[in-house]
Amino acid sequence: MKRAALTLLFVLAGMIVSTPEAVGQRTPGQAVTWRNFDYVRAVTSSNSHVYYATSGGIIRYDKLRRQWELPLTGADGTPTEDVQQLWVDQFGQTLFLGTELALYEYDAFFDRWTSITELPQLDNQISHVPAPDILTPQFDAIYRGQGEFVDFFSRRFETTDIVQDAVGDLWIGTWGFGPARGEVLSGLMELLPYGLLQNQVDVILPDDTVLWLAGEIRGDFRTGLTSFDPSGNRFSYIESGLTGDFPANDVYCLQADSAWIYVGTPRGLYRLNKSDHIARGPLNSRRGLPDDFVTSLALTGESLYVGTAGGLSLLRLRSDSLVRIWPETFRRQIIYDLEVVDNTVWIASSAGAFRYTPENDRLQQFQDSDLVLFHEVLNVEHYGSAVWLAADEGVVRLDLNTGKSEAFREPSSLRDRRALAVNDRLIALAVNNGVALIIPGRKKTRTVKLTTNDGLSSDDIRTLYLGGDYLWIGSDRGLTRFLWNDPRWVD
Repeated sequence: MKRAALTLLFVLAGMIVSTPEAVGQRTPGQAVTWRNFDYVRAVTSSNSHVYYATSGGIIRYDKLRRQWELPLTGADGTPTEDVQQLWVDQFGQTLFLGTELALYEYDAFFDRWTSITELPQLDNQISHVPAPDILTPQFDAIYRGQGEFVDFFSRRFETTDIVQDAVGDLWIGTWGFGPARGEVLSGLMELLPYGLLQNQVDVILPDDTVLWLAGEIRGDFRTGLTSFDPSGNRFSYIESGLTGDFPANDVYCLQADSAWIYVGTPRGLYRLNKSDHIARGPLNSRRGLPDDFVTSLALTGESLYVGTAGGLSLLRLRSDSLVRIWPETFRRQIIYDLEVVDNTVWIASSAGAFRYTPENDRLQQFQDSDLVLFHEVLNVEHYGSAVWLAADEGVVRLDLNTGKSEAFREPSSLRDRRALAVNDRLIALAVNNGVALIIPGRKKTRTVKLTTNDGLSSDDIRTLYLGGDYLWIGSDRGLTRFLWNDPRWVD
């Protein structure tokens, strides 16, 4: 927001009788969450931006640059997924929302919503219009009139709100396929894809410039893999359930090389071609896997290690041949996580922590002296010269150069999972309610707990990924980008 716009915002705020919400000490932009934004309740527009109120929060589109800006899902104040109405003035200097119970004004400077008693008079040239008689979708669907569409896979969806702006563009909300744009004169209509296909994020896979996101299906209308380019704030999708080759399944692990994406599901392993999205599979117990439920994957060269709920296998990609790894040791054991470190594979399993050397088929079990890893080991990560292993009692760091281990006790009762991410300054670990940031120091280790009070979308944490200054947090309610590299957290 420009300086002049901020000045007018403060003047207007002083004219409105308001009752500020109780707010925390968040840094503006500290936490931003992306969810499924496919269900649009209301639309409004200024000269430069369009705002869509969705079931996952408020998203905003820059009409002049034709690109998405960050969603307003991390701001302090009212939960923005409850929005029923939106208002903005002509120049985009003040934004208001209405829920079923209250009105709120957005303070861009402090990145918060403040409750107000009444809506001021707004100058804007937009108009809410009915669905046109004719629209020509520039996507795989047919328009049946009266705001109803049927796509080429027989899925039906409708428009919910349409705004016509001063230049004659239509800004369209749909129920099921998200935001869209149309032209009054030509009738052409395009979708403006943004957000996640599915709300629950169980896996985050960094792959070149994008993050691949997937997880459990919980009544989602559209399912599959979401590709998110954080630098460009852009999304694309590989949908499942459209054909029999790639059915709608929960996804718990992913790996990728230059040509393929490997997808672990409860029904086996699928391979998706990156160029045309054609699927191969499933590879399952009928074809030699110890179990259908694929729980973990690790890729190295022409080999893919496949962990299942009943053991570990090695898939040689060039020959498409399958070999079981130590079947007697891992029989009916869950392989929770795998990590390739140089020429070895570290294994987190229900039988404990192991290091496997494929060159001589050697398997060694690791047990720390502090007995943190006394039973199930749920996660393994590699960073620098250390391997990190997570269990119910906490985390163990093993120095690969010296062989010395260090324990960080942080008990939890999470079932069959323990999200973990590490770098040279920080250990991020899922706890019963939220995330623990463990900051080792020369004299003392400090621990900070993050919850929804700090901007997380949920306290049910499914997966974690550390990339640069941000901690990416997958939960049952979306993907949150959290600014961890802040002196308040790690000083």
